[in-house]
Amino acid sequence: MDAPQGLFNPADAAVTTWNARILHAPAQVLIADSADHIREAVIYAAARGLKVRVQATGHGALEPATADTLLIDTSRMTGVYIDPHSSTATVEPGTKWSTVVVAAHPHGLAPLCGSATDVGVVGFSLGGGMGWLSRPYGLACDAIQAVQIVTADGNLRWADDSTEPDLLWALRGGGPNFGVVTALRTRLAPAAEVYGGSLLWPVQAARQVLEGYRDWVAGVPRAVTSAVGTLHLPDAPFVPEPMRGRSVMRICLCHAGPDLSDAEEIFAPLRAIPGLVADLAGPMPYTRIDDVTMDPVDPLPYSLSGQMISGLSDEVIDLLVEIAPRDAEPYLLNLVRHLGGAPHPAGSGLGYWSGDFALEAVSVTPDPASLAAAQEFAARLNAALGAARTGYVPLNFASAPDQVRQAYTREHGERLTELKKRFDPGGMFGGDRPISPR
Repeated sequence: MDAPQGLFNPADAAVTTWNARILHAPAQVLIADSADHIREAVIYAAARGLKVRVQATGHGALEPATADTLLIDTSRMTGVYIDPHSSTATVEPGTKWSTVVVAAHPHGLAPLCGSATDVGVVGFSLGGGMGWLSRPYGLACDAIQAVQIVTADGNLRWADDSTEPDLLWALRGGGPNFGVVTALRTRLAPAAEVYGGSLLWPVQAARQVLEGYRDWVAGVPRAVTSAVGTLHLPDAPFVPEPMRGRSVMRICLCHAGPDLSDAEEIFAPLRAIPGLVADLAGPMPYTRIDDVTMDPVDPLPYSLSGQMISGLSDEVIDLLVEIAPRDAEPYLLNLVRHLGGAPHPAGSGLGYWSGDFALEAVSVTPDPASLAAAQEFAARLNAALGAARTGYVPLNFASAPDQVRQAYTREHGERLTELKKRFDPGGMFGGDRPISPR
């Protein structure tokens, strides 16, 4: 077939990612404008033996696309439709969570987005997707109700629980391995208003904060999702003067109701931890959910390390206290997210369910030396966690392609492999989170 309209050479099209240290180098780039346009591109790639990789915002990039790949950019496809009667949102593949948040809010609804709404809906959801509604409402992948997708045979099809249920099962956490998503329908939650934000202490209070959080989180209601960790604030103009260049311990929290009247009582033990220097938590519309962690919006070069851990044992707390000082290790932040008690779908083999907490560490890595230092730190951290490690890595927290298998139990991984053979036997899809069909 002829080349699809809008196909560009890499030099003529955007090949950057949100991770500023990763620059794609594909054979060609397609700026997609419709589902049929994407279908044409997949057929074109298959006829030429090219792999297909998809990018909307580029937040999840682990490695650059290479010269054997057609890169499909979906960033122009940003439509969203809210159905308040079924409490769902149907989105095009380039849609960001921020668009869904704003569209859903007038209906008293909220999506199961992550800690930053600048991220794309599709990639986040296919990779699992934990956020500030995870404990009461589950993961973003489990909220997927239907997907329109172009598979390796060039067919454009819908998958839901009654039509192509195996394909839908694979898409709920299987990443970009089964085709190019052209539309996705996701369940919304009745959480237009929440009680959220963060509490900050000097980094010197690390032990008191971590131990106080561990005691508190053991009995927290399921309506509350939270996290604790260290943040090394940069000496930059966008940071408020009192906090600029400082290192802090923080607890991030979100109470998603439906009744928020008990929020002050629930969070009182945290506020009682000595040394609190900033209380940024309170009632807020879900449209302000980015305020909970205040993640950066502008691209930056970074490296992420993440894994599931069983709990905040004395040994884990000792380790987090040891690495808390500003120059102890080369990282910008670490965050231990509480998932214990979140809804666990029957039959799910995602590694999210192997422990009650997910630990992530983010380092800024503008050059090879800083990247090597961050990788060495991640290896030391993993080794030091010892028995607290469950062996599983959430797919969205993977730092390299070889960690993909650590997102799934053995049985779950075997079923994904069988479905990969069925829907993508040539291994066209998967990008830097591949599941092998063999």
